[in-house]
Amino acid sequence: MPVLTLPSSDGVSARAKALVFEDPQSRALLTRIQQVARSDATVLLCGETGTGKEIIARHIHELSTRSGRAFVGVNCGALPESLVESELFGHERGAFTGAVQAKAGWFESAHGGTLFLDEIGDIPQGTQVKLLRALQEGEIVRLGARTPTRIDVRLVAATNVELEEAVRAGRFREDLYYRLKVAPVTLLPLRERPADILPIAQHFLALYSQRLKLDETPELGPEAAAALLEHAWPGNIRELENAIHHALLVSRGAAIAPEDLRLTTNTKRSRAELAPARTSAAADGGEVEQPKLEAALSELFEQGHPCLFEHVIERVVNAAYQHCERNQVQTARLLGISRNVLRTRLQKMGELGMSTRPAGEGAPALEPPVLATPLSLRASRVAARATPRSVRVGYQRYGLLPLVKASGALDRAFAADGITVEWREFAGGMQLLDAFDGEGLHLGLVGEVPPIFAQAARVPMVYLAAEAPAPEHEAIIVPPGSPVDSVEALRGRSVLLSRGSNVHYFLILALEAAGLTYADIRVVHVPPDRAQALFAGGHVDAWATWEPFLSKAQRDLSARVIRSAHGLTANTSYYVGSRDFVAAHPTLVSRFLEQLREVGRWAERDRASALALLAPALDLPLTAAHQSFATVRAPEPFDRPHLIAQQNIANTFHRLGLVESQVDVARASWPGASAPFARVQFPPLPA
Repeated sequence: MPVLTLPSSDGVSARAKALVFEDPQSRALLTRIQQVARSDATVLLCGETGTGKEIIARHIHELSTRSGRAFVGVNCGALPESLVESELFGHERGAFTGAVQAKAGWFESAHGGTLFLDEIGDIPQGTQVKLLRALQEGEIVRLGARTPTRIDVRLVAATNVELEEAVRAGRFREDLYYRLKVAPVTLLPLRERPADILPIAQHFLALYSQRLKLDETPELGPEAAAALLEHAWPGNIRELENAIHHALLVSRGAAIAPEDLRLTTNTKRSRAELAPARTSAAADGGEVEQPKLEAALSELFEQGHPCLFEHVIERVVNAAYQHCERNQVQTARLLGISRNVLRTRLQKMGELGMSTRPAGEGAPALEPPVLATPLSLRASRVAARATPRSVRVGYQRYGLLPLVKASGALDRAFAADGITVEWREFAGGMQLLDAFDGEGLHLGLVGEVPPIFAQAARVPMVYLAAEAPAPEHEAIIVPPGSPVDSVEALRGRSVLLSRGSNVHYFLILALEAAGLTYADIRVVHVPPDRAQALFAGGHVDAWATWEPFLSKAQRDLSARVIRSAHGLTANTSYYVGSRDFVAAHPTLVSRFLEQLREVGRWAERDRASALALLAPALDLPLTAAHQSFATVRAPEPFDRPHLIAQQNIANTFHRLGLVESQVDVARASWPGASAPFARVQFPPLPA
């Protein structure tokens, strides 16, 4: 694990003494830093507050030929506007009232070395002119002086605001902006590089345990580690440092618990969803802490906030929405309101686009999300609409769709008719299905479980086709050397599970087959893109996962399978569509399915070429891509066996109380799904 450590003599903070480069995106950043550090080019660091811009600036200095010279850091936002020029460029005696003696500025102090200007967007426009000249001419003029002073300084600037927007607004000089942007480096927020979270947390655990003179460094319990991975980290590394410091101050056990971290609920994702959703204030087993709530409300009352009611409601809805990972179904359940009420609120808040249904064109202004009549009758009543300018397709990192995207086949086919394909990647099936209703998504591929939750929540979707079963693509895995060798041995242990995924149903069946229930294990909910970090860190005992995460865990972590889905569930994926889009454009849907079929046939004929095309798109080596996509074939119609299989899943979830209403899968079946695909001519696939 690459860790950047700077000399403690620099006087920098604990946060700025180490930066972990464990996440693949952070490793790419490290490579970029090493490239720009070799020259004397001006570097512009862009990123949110707390992402580690100062340590990157120091690292650039350490890697440069100026490493033995001075590094001077200046926070431009902390300088009074009247003193900015004096601080940067220096002044002569008598230059202004109070200038009793001459003083060198920061540029002169950094002569021969590196000058780091943080929050450069806060520099006044008058000073921007002088800064531009200093960069272009390599000289500065002290206030009150008549002769310039030569300087040899390498400038590294940083900003947490959009300088391009400041340029458009006239707050920042365009010529200075382009002079600074010679070698731009963007630092991603912590939430976008999840593999760094736990290693950074471990760094701060060791650091503050030493500072607090603790006899032993407490461990991160699995629930606490999951909470760290689920948190959105608006304050980035600075917030993580504070959370760990606080946890060490209040923790009384050998392991840190989630409550020790004191994470704010408005940016914390849900950790308990396997139990039936509860809409009471006691969702975690207790009442809302009235003193804290009343104190917060009293403070708002004293502030005299305008439109207080709307402000509070908006904050509550937004907090719940983020807590549930922007899942409308779960947010509505958590708040105890209908999904339509929630959608109205989210649209008003700007979280969702307004309805994309065209006005006029023969369609009613408002339609219920679930029809009382079969889709075929409704389709006959929908007037023919003009061919859309774009088709929005959602995909996840499994199945045939990533290959279709990588090949460009669908894009070329629809481009012949002037239609653009807009590809959107989703981390989970429920988020994809929500996008049908809220963000105008038209088509997509999901696993067998998300459509059940979607139908129960009246998401307007229909089944279009099915992919071949792949039970070997789901498994419960354990770390190498784990004493757990069977599902029965999971009793009392922690298991990672991603909500709204196929493995939810698989885990239910695996536990029941072993004579266990959810009460016999500790389920830790983490999104799939963050689960590997928790598993790799040894914070959980097992992980119920699927491809391509399964292959990556086996390859990178030597994970061992204790139970696959063979004999339990087929693990079928389904192509689904928005009801409105399918009803209005059945020909386009048929062409979409036929193109999938053509790509699938090509992949079956030339598996090597397909994998070579797919592996880079998924950031997988060929061996892992082969294991993940060895069974990918052309799609097949959604026929009666698929309908029965989906109905069995729906019945199981209703029996366990995981969906509140009985789901009738037949109501979501497209009439054309069981018919043979139309024969359509398309441009050739890649050679």
